[in-house]
Amino acid sequence: MGKEPEAFLHSGDRLIRLSKPRLAPEDEVALRFAQVIENLGISYVVVAGYVAILFGRGRRSDDVDFILEEISEDAFVELCRLAGKEGFSLMQGDVASVESLRRMYRDYLREGYGLRFMYKDIVIPNVEVKMASTAFHRHALTNHIKVVLNERYTLRVSPLELQIAYKLYLGSDKDVSDAVFMYTLFKEHLNPGELNRWCRELAVDCSILGGI
Repeated sequence: MGKEPEAFLHSGDRLIRLSKPRLAPEDEVALRFAQVIENLGISYVVVAGYVAILFGRGRRSDDVDFILEEISEDAFVELCRLAGKEGFSLMQGDVASVESLRRMYRDYLREGYGLRFMYKDIVIPNVEVKMASTAFHRHALTNHIKVVLNERYTLRVSPLELQIAYKLYLGSDKDVSDAVFMYTLFKEHLNPGELNRWCRELAVDCSILGGI
């Protein structure tokens, strides 16, 4: 992965500078899709398993999960148009058809379901997009952390305290390992009170992380 991430989580910047000599396939699709969203000025946050992969955890994921602020139907159509120009296609619809995109917005995105984008028709890894629909989503959007990768790319990710607690809540061996990995990597920069708060809200025992 290169040197450990340089984190400024309590300085007000909410910033992590990360160096990776080699990008994973998940990095490639995440960074390309994030650039499309940022060019449109849409607020977003990346959550779930990819966050651990971004920081160097040695595993693969089928998808990269993006949570968007609530956007209009027209904004979604424009997002898909620009994503299509960058090489993305929709699994459930046609990025070249406005009628198809409007149907996808109404039947999927607005109803809380995810839509999946493929980059250059590669099925895995893909990007799954949802609009914020829970208190966890809204907190992550408002309190996201900015990651600057290799001094070139920018990505917004979920607050680490919430991310770690939610991974413990999911409870699979893979998810717990993700939580332990991120806690170990960033424990000097985490807010213990915030981590404990989310563990209480999700009714999980964060003592498994050690040092809490």
